[in-house]
Amino acid sequence: MPILETRGLFAGYGSGPVIRGIDFVLEEGGFTSILGPNGSGKSTLIRALQGLLKDMQGEVRLAGRSLSGMGRREIARLAAFVPQFFDPAFEFSVLEILTMGRYARQQRLAGLSAEDRKIIDDVLDMLGIRPLAEKKIAHLSGGERQRVFIGRALAQDTPLLLLDEPSSHLDINYGLEIFQLLERLQKERGKTILCAEHNINLVVPFSQKIVFLKDGRITSQGPPAAMVTQNRIKEVFLAEVDIRENLHSGLPEISLVPRPRAVP
Repeated sequence: MPILETRGLFAGYGSGPVIRGIDFVLEEGGFTSILGPNGSGKSTLIRALQGLLKDMQGEVRLAGRSLSGMGRREIARLAAFVPQFFDPAFEFSVLEILTMGRYARQQRLAGLSAEDRKIIDDVLDMLGIRPLAEKKIAHLSGGERQRVFIGRALAQDTPLLLLDEPSSHLDINYGLEIFQLLERLQKERGKTILCAEHNINLVVPFSQKIVFLKDGRITSQGPPAAMVTQNRIKEVFLAEVDIRENLHSGLPEISLVPRPRAVP
């Protein structure tokens, strides 16, 4: 049974649909990346898959159940979300941020249980952020913050992780570290990863499946080796690229073809 499935999904923000007619199946335990240009609907799709938008038509099924019949706490026990931006209203510490991830698992008005504390301790060690536990989130670097937000999602203890452009605002090294971390979670912890991204070369070595999105519609989907071609990149991104084989992974890697300069 797929962990996530959509049928004829339309969603937007009240002024018409942003994503249109999405049919999509996400198998459990895989690493899938959604790629598309700015404004293609990647973030909207990630939000719609959690039922966070009021303007929705069609069906989303999570672990075999219709999202429309589930409460927020039920959804949060199955899918955890790492947003592109997180601007807390208060200066929470790293430990407080991780504790927020246990909300869906706690009894109402109950404090942290022994199990909650064990899971948070495990996340601190797994992500190497124990030295940051008492630091305020505003005082961390971009890469450290991203680890913390992934940690909050892990504290939810869900089978599915949904991420909206996790490499956004990160340098090359931190972006690679984040994707290596996600790969570990997939392979060692059995997490299903669904990630909206903009960096094609970054996601290709880690993804089993790539979904191209343009103008709110899926144009193609499949394994990276079949998806990353000159024609497909031009169709989706309107960009001329060269494709070469990466020396380490053997997978396709793109480089932009410079446009001719206008003659003055």
